[in-house]
Amino acid sequence: MTEDGSPQRLSFEPKLFANVAQKKAIPIAELYKQLKKLSKELNGLEQETVDTQSLDSVTRQLLAPSLLRHKESGVVAYVACCIADILRLYAPEAPYSDDEIKAVFNVFIDQLQMLGDSNSQFFPLREYLLTSLATVRTPALVAMLPDGEDIISRFFTSLFGVVNGNQPHNIQMQILDILQQLLEEPKTVPQDVIDVILLQFTKRRQADNPATHQLASDLANATADILQKYIYQYFNDVIVSAAQQRAGQRQQEAEGQRGRGGASDSLDDLKSAHYLILELNKSAPGTLLNVVPQLEEELGVDDVDIRVLATGVLGEMFAEKGFTLAKRYESTWKTWKGRRADSSPVVRVQWIEHAVSLYQHQPQLSRELNEFVVEKLCDVDDKVRQAACHSLGLLEMAAPVQAAIGESVVTALGDRCKDRKPAVRSEAIIALATIYSQVFEELEQGAAAAQAKWGSIPSTIFMLRYINDPDIDSKVESILTGAILNFAKIKDDRSRCQRLLVVFESLTAKARSGFFSYMRRQQDIIRLTDVFLGLCEKQGDGMAADQGAEQQQRLLAAKIAACFPDKAKVEAALMQLAGLHDAEVYGGLRQTMDPRNDIKAVRKHQKSSLKRLSGLAPSLLDTTAPLWKCVGLTTINRALVPFLIEHVSRGGKFVAAAEVLITYITGVFPEMVRSSSAELFDVAALQAADAVAVEERLALMVKFAKAVPRSVPRSSGLEDRLAAFVRSGSLRQAKYAAYLVTQMDGAQSLCAALTGDAVDDLDNRHAELRAPSFAALSRFAQYAPQAFSTYADRVSRFLVQSVLLAGDAAGGDEWVTREALGDAGVAKVYAVKILAAWLLGLERQALTRDGVQLVLGTLRQLVRNGGAMQEGGSACERQHLLLTAAACMLKLAAAGAHFEKALNTVDVLSLGLVVQSPCYEVRAAFLLGKLVPALVAQRIHVRYLPAVFLVAYEPEAAVRENVRHAVALRLAPLRPTPGSPSVVEECICRLLFVLANHPDWDDAQMLATVELFAPYIEFYIACVCLAQNVSLLFGYAGELKAYRCKGPGDSAATRRLWVLSELAQYLLREKSLAANWPVNVYPGRLTLPADIFEPLGEAEKSAVPRTPFLDPEFVSRRAKAPAAAKRARVKPAAAKQKAAAVKRKGKEPAHDDMDEDEDDIEMSSVAETDEDD
Repeated sequence: MTEDGSPQRLSFEPKLFANVAQKKAIPIAELYKQLKKLSKELNGLEQETVDTQSLDSVTRQLLAPSLLRHKESGVVAYVACCIADILRLYAPEAPYSDDEIKAVFNVFIDQLQMLGDSNSQFFPLREYLLTSLATVRTPALVAMLPDGEDIISRFFTSLFGVVNGNQPHNIQMQILDILQQLLEEPKTVPQDVIDVILLQFTKRRQADNPATHQLASDLANATADILQKYIYQYFNDVIVSAAQQRAGQRQQEAEGQRGRGGASDSLDDLKSAHYLILELNKSAPGTLLNVVPQLEEELGVDDVDIRVLATGVLGEMFAEKGFTLAKRYESTWKTWKGRRADSSPVVRVQWIEHAVSLYQHQPQLSRELNEFVVEKLCDVDDKVRQAACHSLGLLEMAAPVQAAIGESVVTALGDRCKDRKPAVRSEAIIALATIYSQVFEELEQGAAAAQAKWGSIPSTIFMLRYINDPDIDSKVESILTGAILNFAKIKDDRSRCQRLLVVFESLTAKARSGFFSYMRRQQDIIRLTDVFLGLCEKQGDGMAADQGAEQQQRLLAAKIAACFPDKAKVEAALMQLAGLHDAEVYGGLRQTMDPRNDIKAVRKHQKSSLKRLSGLAPSLLDTTAPLWKCVGLTTINRALVPFLIEHVSRGGKFVAAAEVLITYITGVFPEMVRSSSAELFDVAALQAADAVAVEERLALMVKFAKAVPRSVPRSSGLEDRLAAFVRSGSLRQAKYAAYLVTQMDGAQSLCAALTGDAVDDLDNRHAELRAPSFAALSRFAQYAPQAFSTYADRVSRFLVQSVLLAGDAAGGDEWVTREALGDAGVAKVYAVKILAAWLLGLERQALTRDGVQLVLGTLRQLVRNGGAMQEGGSACERQHLLLTAAACMLKLAAAGAHFEKALNTVDVLSLGLVVQSPCYEVRAAFLLGKLVPALVAQRIHVRYLPAVFLVAYEPEAAVRENVRHAVALRLAPLRPTPGSPSVVEECICRLLFVLANHPDWDDAQMLATVELFAPYIEFYIACVCLAQNVSLLFGYAGELKAYRCKGPGDSAATRRLWVLSELAQYLLREKSLAANWPVNVYPGRLTLPADIFEPLGEAEKSAVPRTPFLDPEFVSRRAKAPAAAKRARVKPAAAKQKAAAVKRKGKEPAHDDMDEDEDDIEMSSVAETDEDD
């Protein structure tokens, strides 16, 4: 309204045309002037107060084609702005017809398409036009047109085309407003519009122009209730069409017709549609109200590809929206969980991958899935198990994720480390190690919940060593230096040592054996590699090629390669490596396994030598790199030793773990400890008030001194302290101190003085106080023989007459530990040790017949009489003396050929019977702690091997399994010469000899005796016999009927041997039939041990082989008995062992509690005893 209250009128009378009748526009400059003036006045008019009749003339003139299609874009821009204002002033009615409105909106759209050019001088006019349309809601006019779909489609196409990230925010909001109006006003939305909107959610569009994706997201969220049905229809059309097309394609294939790619095209369409669903779920989930049930239906269709897509899409949607979506669509959530049991493994793989991802994205939802994840970790299909392991390894272990994963999942993942499929095992090992690396901080801090759930991971991994698979071993070694210890990311050695201790402290006893087994495996490979490199370097020095050296080189390459997964490939690569003759590569590899290098130096040499190798022979790099990594001494390293010693010295939480590790390092890699010997032999550490701590420190010193002889540093303080321990310390202190004194250079006089003091004190000391002195004397006798020799005769007579033959009170328990034995009993044990140590310490030339006979006679008497030197006495003392005497005889057998020759066949038989001692502790300690380790290390003759098979009646299954394990893995590979029968194969002859001379044999009850002895042979067969060697064993057994026994007994032993020969042949044939193995005549020549057999005479040789010796009744009974009943029944020897097992219930196997020279063999829990210090 004007000031007088009258309506506003348009005062401007534009002169837009030179000829009104012809609608010819005036010149450009004047036209711009007129349009600008008109636009300004129209802009100032208000809709509520304007007199629209004053606008009629201008309204009609602006529609002139010469203006709407003017060649000057600026003219058209002004005209569009003026028309927009006229529509604003006429609103809600329009002064134009439908056709005219179409023309006008096409002009509008043409102008809006140029909004992308913000540098144009007419950009403000187009911005004004956009604002006017958005504010006045002018696009609503299009909705009233009978055929306005094209205009609406043009609006969407054009406006999405001009949006970009550089535009002002208000322009984008106005575009959003206009597009929203165009969706809200019409009764129906054109399909082209839906297509344009969905196009903005495609991956390519998002990458090319994120602004259009954001605009589409905002628009979809604002109009979700409108778009729901259209989006549902869109996906329904695509999915139904694609499904029908795929069904038709399968029908054609079923009828033998060749399709034309329809199935693959339709699958691509399905993937694109499902991808759009995911994007809409992220940006505008409200539009999918009807689509989620559609996806639920897809979960149950016959088409596997569609089920895979639906399972994956819903899995991602649950990960995105989680709990809310699951509660809103409970039926869909339940159906989706059911896909874990889909008949197709591809669907199950898709399911488990997304189910595990819920731990990361929706921990509160994933708790429902723990049991299902465990189920898929045990799926029948290896690809599903592999996917489950791989997915768990991808998780980032934040606190909510740790809380969500159940302990059952961790346990099941650990079980998959032993999966029969290598790919599954690999993924499981990597996943466990990756998880452990991420949760280590909580474990280091001692969080109880973390310890309960994750603390067992290292044990699980190191227990894999018991599988003895090169593929697993190689993988474990790789992750040990990587995710478990993570030394590469730890910069200082103190922190590395701390991490090693945390890991090692968490290991179970069996896992620690596995850990040390991996270290020993590394040591074995280092040893082989060192010899291999020596041969390579000799060839590189220009030495003439030697056929024997080349054969040895190939043999070494094969042994090294056997430790890695792809044996043939690694072996070929090693031979190619040998042909390079490159000193830099060889030297670098040698330096990586040099125990004198610290971690930094090891890594430096690894990198430099591999870099050199990549330049010389790139094809060898991938194959040989695992060898470099395997032999690199980074897990156990010189740089860690000072900090381990520091932990041992100061005590604390990790003192026990540090002691075990430093003890191992000292024994295996003493060079690592040499540089820290000053800290190790610190006198202050021996002055602690804690006697046990002092003893442990002395034990560690002894370990190092044994590994590096004559390495104990000499100082007055250390000498005085050690001498005090010898004279007045505890048993362990005296024993260890005495040994350390013998390893000091220039300490001969001190050894002599201490030995003399101990000998002079023999008669003065009460029997109950002799043990420490005897323990020290046992060390001086062996390691300071010159000092001891002066008193040898006096001491030996005293020990036998005054100690071993001394009467004792009878009765008591059959077994007690050494500590509970009492000082008098312990003194007797060390009396035996002194006698044996005396012989072991002397040079062969210094041995006297009387001295040897005295010692051997005493040992024989103890072994053959069950530990007794005379009638009566304490039962537990006898058991300890028996065990000690048997162990000493083995030590003598291992000490040299002269002692081995002095031990006769009866001695061997007597030692074998110790394995069947009624006392479990004795037989277990002797068998697993002494005999088996000595055989494995090849320290004693193979004639002692048959004794290990006398455990057939052992009541403790663990002992039998340990023996079986040791035979199969440690003894079976041992061969006297390459290509010859193994020692366990040759052993069948010696075993039958031992059985022929066994005291349980009763000729008067031959049938019962044969049934009693059959299990021994069956146990041997179970341990040794294979399809490859059954003919050899059969040949050995048959050959015995051409020989007679030598040694103890008379012709009765020979006849027993022939019975056993036929029994062994019968049992081997029975085994072969059960296993479907052929038994052929062995083609090679068989040689029997000459020390126990001699050939028959010509007359006997022709008669004996044709004479049957095995009782036919035994054969008849075996033939009639079912397989389970063919095991021989327990007879006298077994009954004794069974009774002994009952007596020792709840006790542990015996071992020398006060000797620190006994370790565990890694893979069979068999104790491996070093030479007694």
